[in-house]
Amino acid sequence: MQSIFILTFCLFSMIMFSQDNFKLYYEETDQGFRVLADNDEYSPVSAEMNFRLENLNSTNGNNKVYVVPAKTKKYVITELNVVDRKKRVKFGYESAFNHGDHTLKKYDTDFKYYLPFEKGATFWLSQGYNGTTSHKNENALDFKMPVGTKIYAARDGVVVDIEESFSKSCTDPGCAKHNNFILIYHSDGTFAEYTHIKKDGVKVKVGDQIKTGQFIGYSGDVGWATGPHLHFIVFLQKIKERVTLKTKFLTGKGKKAISLTEKEQYSREY
Repeated sequence: MQSIFILTFCLFSMIMFSQDNFKLYYEETDQGFRVLADNDEYSPVSAEMNFRLENLNSTNGNNKVYVVPAKTKKYVITELNVVDRKKRVKFGYESAFNHGDHTLKKYDTDFKYYLPFEKGATFWLSQGYNGTTSHKNENALDFKMPVGTKIYAARDGVVVDIEESFSKSCTDPGCAKHNNFILIYHSDGTFAEYTHIKKDGVKVKVGDQIKTGQFIGYSGDVGWATGPHLHFIVFLQKIKERVTLKTKFLTGKGKKAISLTEKEQYSREY
């Protein structure tokens, strides 16, 4: 069948961040084109798209963020319809995409997190929110613990990404690219990352449904680290940045959730 119009130019430019199982593509329709997405991740993926259009109209807007649900095939981003069939059409786009719902603003601010270690254990919080060593302008927590300490999920969710192949450690920020981690997506749209996991120390896999208090791996001294510890953050994922969040934890016998304080010791007896 002969096309009803002539496509003279098409440019695609994509910037991928933390996920691999996401694809943007298009198909021809009677009216023009349909832009689609396949998301094989276990969390939504947000795609920021800037269409370059000539003699085409986008039915779902332009220069915006489109949120594609988890485990979705052929999700329609937009239809591009020809304005005048007698004229040539041009279309292309630039895009960047990442895990999560970029548009999310509300989440469970009252959730009571478990301490991320086993019952009966006690550890120091060596660095707290906005810490002077490496947490400037970041709501992150460092629990000082020996290599090989068992790590437990602070909240239930689904594992969306893991890394356990690295063994290198240094105090230079450039070593962050060698961090081992477990990334878990929560039901309210937030994420938690457990970082500096021991080489081959992840004991869950992508797609696993995790329960609060479940054993997930072993702590290490890998990546950008000044010594053995677990780096823990909860955040909202935006296209190009993480918005880290303050959280409260059940301590002691688990009767009350509190904000943790740097250089204090905390026990989990529940």
